[in-house]
Amino acid sequence: MRTEKARLIFDVPDGRLCFADGDLDTWAEHLTWCYRLMGVEEGATIAVQDFGSSPLSFLGSALLMPGLERGVAERLGGRFVGLDASPERVTLTPAVLDQLTVDVLVVRSSVADLLHEMSQRAHRGVARTPTRTIVAFRDDQPAPARVAPWRYLLQIESALLLAPECSSCRRFHLRAGFYALREGVVRNSRLRSARPYRLQGAEELEPGRCSAGPDDWYIRYPGWAAA
Repeated sequence: MRTEKARLIFDVPDGRLCFADGDLDTWAEHLTWCYRLMGVEEGATIAVQDFGSSPLSFLGSALLMPGLERGVAERLGGRFVGLDASPERVTLTPAVLDQLTVDVLVVRSSVADLLHEMSQRAHRGVARTPTRTIVAFRDDQPAPARVAPWRYLLQIESALLLAPECSSCRRFHLRAGFYALREGVVRNSRLRSARPYRLQGAEELEPGRCSAGPDDWYIRYPGWAAA
């Protein structure tokens, strides 16, 4: 995409994402689809512990993002809470969650273990219903811990690759019409500025294996058993 035609440009790890009119809503719809595939229900309050340049953050709500007509919160009929992913802020998250009714916490994998440790400390010996946690990870970095009942979302910012772990088949879906997969390389079919991405250690599975997305490609990581 020619950057002079883009309304918004985000510098992300290993690349740059350029959005023209309507692009943000296309990807907010896709992220909403991801959350639904992971079992997030209508009306959910979603807190995202990530940085502002992450799609998980800037697609969260139209109230926070110029040019976005309907973010995830509006599409689910819920609410969005943004939390910074710096380690200093993560240590405060358990106290924040004790004061808010949050249904789903989406956390960057680099701070997921720290958040889990701080939550265990804060609620040691106290019966508490856990918030559903979704860990967003890159597969070219150390694998995040597998903690029940966490679910996982493959996120590669430069490819605008958002592939959810399906709550039905436990594989990661590459949504039909949004991504093409060939010989381990994922290409974005909807955003020209997105870079191709070569999957790291993932096994490719052809479409037709899950009723939740029968036309999707699927991937899984051998040896990474579902929690």
